[in-house]
Amino acid sequence: MLIRFADKDTEPLANERLGFLKSLVFCVTKEILGIRRIFRRDVFFLFLSFLCLISAEFSAAADGTTSSQVQKEHPVEVFLERTKGGNSQFYIPESANLLVGSLGDQNWEVLSYDRPELVGVLRHNAPDFIFTNSDLGAVLQRYLHYKHLLSFKNKVSTDAGKLSGSLIVTAKNSDIQNLDELSGKKIGRLATSSMAGWKTAVGEVTARGHTTQDFFRKIQSFPDNEDMINALIKGDISAAILQGCHFERLPEELRKQIKPLEPREFSETRCLSTSELYPAWSLLVSPKVSEQMQQKVLAILKNERALSGFGEWTDPAPLRDVYALLKRSGDELIDEFEPESWTDLVWKVRYPALFVFLILLGLFIHDRLVVKEVDKQTALVKESLRKQWAIEKKMEAWERASIVSIMSSMVAHELKQPLTVIENYTQSLISRQKQGSGVISEEMLSFVLPKIEKSVLKAIDIIDHVQGFSKNRPLVLKPTDISTLLSKVTADFQAKNPEIKLRKDFASGLVIDGDEFELSIAFLNILKNAAQAMKGQEGPEIEVSLAPAKEEGFIRVSITDNGPGLKPEEIENLRNPLQTSKADGLGLGLSIVRAIAERHRGSVRIEAGSRKGLSIVLLLGRHMEREDMSSRR
Repeated sequence: MLIRFADKDTEPLANERLGFLKSLVFCVTKEILGIRRIFRRDVFFLFLSFLCLISAEFSAAADGTTSSQVQKEHPVEVFLERTKGGNSQFYIPESANLLVGSLGDQNWEVLSYDRPELVGVLRHNAPDFIFTNSDLGAVLQRYLHYKHLLSFKNKVSTDAGKLSGSLIVTAKNSDIQNLDELSGKKIGRLATSSMAGWKTAVGEVTARGHTTQDFFRKIQSFPDNEDMINALIKGDISAAILQGCHFERLPEELRKQIKPLEPREFSETRCLSTSELYPAWSLLVSPKVSEQMQQKVLAILKNERALSGFGEWTDPAPLRDVYALLKRSGDELIDEFEPESWTDLVWKVRYPALFVFLILLGLFIHDRLVVKEVDKQTALVKESLRKQWAIEKKMEAWERASIVSIMSSMVAHELKQPLTVIENYTQSLISRQKQGSGVISEEMLSFVLPKIEKSVLKAIDIIDHVQGFSKNRPLVLKPTDISTLLSKVTADFQAKNPEIKLRKDFASGLVIDGDEFELSIAFLNILKNAAQAMKGQEGPEIEVSLAPAKEEGFIRVSITDNGPGLKPEEIENLRNPLQTSKADGLGLGLSIVRAIAERHRGSVRIEAGSRKGLSIVLLLGRHMEREDMSSRR
């Protein structure tokens, strides 16, 4: 076996001391490089050279050898990033074996680490060669000045720089049409260190303006792709992040049950990908390795074709885009290796900071000496405005409290259903407890408690809507089919008012960005006011129509009754907030409707009906046809 794992307890004492001193020099170098720009560089470089010389001589003396002997006996260190799955678990060790076998005259030390171990070791040790994925390679190249020697290219790709990507898949029957709709939903992934199975997907999301924390609020990790795909098919997760080319290797029966999300085809590969493609595995070399040794390694690996039958090593692909991806997504690798730079920052901004300080000092003096009297007058104006604002806030609060009091009675029927469910199941539990032994079975609790919880959450949602309205919280708008919503509201109203004849004329396919709950309240409010206006008369009738408005970008909802109607001056009074034509508060009801319409970028019109009565017209939002909505998704 050519690859061995070093046992520090059995290493020679000289090597142990040398390793310690190397770590010490590395740490000191890192710290000094953070502040070297402040002072003369040549002084510090001389100091570092002297420190390295002393460490080598000390180590050699401890073993009774010269510094040249230590250099000769020092092994060539090769670090491998160990993976549990994927083809890299075969061709990376094979590449290391090839080097050791071809350069047998060298003393080699090949160590294999998983990603967390490798990152931890690299903080204190700088090996000669590193086989790792492109994300860690990009960071080592930037911060530890490693040279990118080779990139691995598999058999299905023509470009080593377009190799690694993520394909996001959903269930075949999923309604999710694009990547943006996945925000906040439960998504499956493999290891967080996986470039193709995770980081490229994060890069695609952040490139579209999302934040990792908001978009991936619900993440579930899986040990392997099989478990993750099964969870997707069962509906436990909304989407899964697959490594590039894994979808194409799935059995046909599994591919029929899932679908790629925003799949892209690239000329460089036969595999689909949702994300951009990036380099995959890389070989990096320390700057301390001689050019002669580098050329030997290049000659061996570049001449070896189809390692383990998976691909070959080729010229290095640029890692700039990989680093940009990591930086944009706030990858933890950046934090692990990026040096402390606060001293550099302070030094760079010293002159602008001094300039700003002088400006602030001048402004302070100017304020003290020149603007003092103006401040007095400004304070008087501010106090007057503050009092006026306080009065307006009180009036606004009174108006909104009045509106909410009326609105609360209108949502009572919405709360009745979940509260009735809770009451029924609670009474059932009490009854069973009294009839039985006093102990309720686990099976009964498992059946009842989820239903009670669901009803409680529904009631909380209704109350939250009312609170949001009272506090004027911004709405979370979703595409809403107004024809479908009006059908539900009118059906509910008809069931409770069978004596009233409803005539409906709904244009289909009119969709707005709206809140179903508030819109339902507005429509139901108008219908109830119409019913009250026709109370006691023969042949009560309400006409509800939905159509595109003459005003471009709006839809028109018209609700007309055949009641006694109002005089023109009475209609004009109703157009003023909080004005009413009757004692039961039509004006406040219309204030609710106005507030809801304004929250949906619309307005309310009050008109005389064509056959007596009154017509309330709602103009709502910018509308979209169904095909427009699907294209937006």
